[in-house]
Amino acid sequence: MCRKLAVAVDGTFDDCQRLVKEAFADDALRAHVWLTPANSINVGRLLPQVFYHVIPGRLDRPVVSVPSGNFGNLTAGLIAKRLGVPVGRFVAATNVNDVVPEYLRTGR
Repeated sequence: MCRKLAVAVDGTFDDCQRLVKEAFADDALRAHVWLTPANSINVGRLLPQVFYHVIPGRLDRPVVSVPSGNFGNLTAGLIAKRLGVPVGRFVAATNVNDVVPEYLRTGR
């Protein structure tokens, strides 16, 4: 029987991503629990997001504003552009989860 469990984490997306990576690297845990990620580090979730950008791309080189924390959706948009969707440019709007803008500002 497959049981699913949602878990709340007091932290940022990056804290959650670190926990997921640690869980997948834990052979003892994986021996007892079947794990599958369902976030933007999973290409199975990232690739369907590519299609979010196909409809706006039917316009004449639209500017697409992507609200984001860790930019999974923006990554999907960039993949769509590389696949030929004629997006003019992207504007990334961030919230308090500003890990990527912080990295761009500080290099860390």
